Amino acid sequence: MMIRSVPYTEEEPLAEETIGAQMLKGLITRSINDISYAQMNRIVRALQRMSRGERDAPRRVADVLSRELGPQKALEYIDKALAGGLIKRQDYEVMRAALLLPLPRQEIPAPTVARAAADLLETQTRLREEMGRLRRAGSQALEKPFRDLDEDVKRIRKAWGL
Repeated sequence: MMIRSVPYTEEEPLAEETIGAQMLKGLITRSINDISYAQMNRIVRALQRMSRGERDAPRRVADVLSRELGPQKALEYIDKALAGGLIKRQDYEVMRAALLLPLPRQEIPAPTVARAAADLLETQTRLREEMGRLRRAGSQALEKPFRDLDEDVKRIRKAWGL
C-alpha cells in the first residue's frame, strides 16, 4: 500500500489559524476568563463540532458566542479577543456586526477597543506636547550659560591676541 501526500493549498487556512481555533485558544489559555466553566465548555464543544470552514466563518463563531453568552457579553469577549491579538480586525468587525444586528439601538455598547485606541492616541499626543515643552524649557535653561561661555571665550581670545 502506498501513501500519497496531499499538497497544501494556500487558500485553505491551517487548523490553528481559524477564528474558532483562536477563540478556543483564548478560552483554554484563560486569557479571557470572565465566563463560567460550564459556558466555556459549551462554547468549546460547539466550536469543535463545527467543520473547519464553519470555524473560520466569523458570523458562525459569533453566533455560537451569542447563543452561549448573550450578545452583550459576546461583544465584550470579541473586544478582549481583538485587544489580546487573537483575532484580526476584519474578522472582529464582521463578528461585531453579526452581534449588533439583532440588538435594539439602546443596548448597543461603544466598542471597548475603539475607546482604548482613542485613549492611547490622546495619551501619546499629550506626551508629545509635554516633551516639546520640556525640550523648549531645557534649551532656554542652557541658553544663558552657553551665551556666557561664548562671551568668556571671546574675551580670552581677545586677551591672547587671537
